Amino acid sequence: MRLATIRGYATSTIKHSSLEGWRLLLAEPESPDVPTQIVIDSLGAAIGQKVLISSDGSEARKIVGNELSPARWTVMGIIDPERSLAV
Repeated sequence: MRLATIRGYATSTIKHSSLEGWRLLLAEPESPDVPTQIVIDSLGAAIGQKVLISSDGSEARKIVGNELSPARWTVMGIIDPERSLAV
């Protein structure tokens, strides 16, 4: 899992049938060595929000309901800044 910020939406005219109807977002990880990822969002994350993303492809394929899906990255949680603990 990685901490990331949602930077925008990914749109396409043609995509794998397992991704039809899913929101695809651009998530920029906090680690400078990791590129921006396209993630499947089932939680309703908004642009600018901090999220936890996971690269567990098997979990992503369970979410979309297709074992042959090319899905890999998913939003696993949304960070609530008002509930975050100050360190």
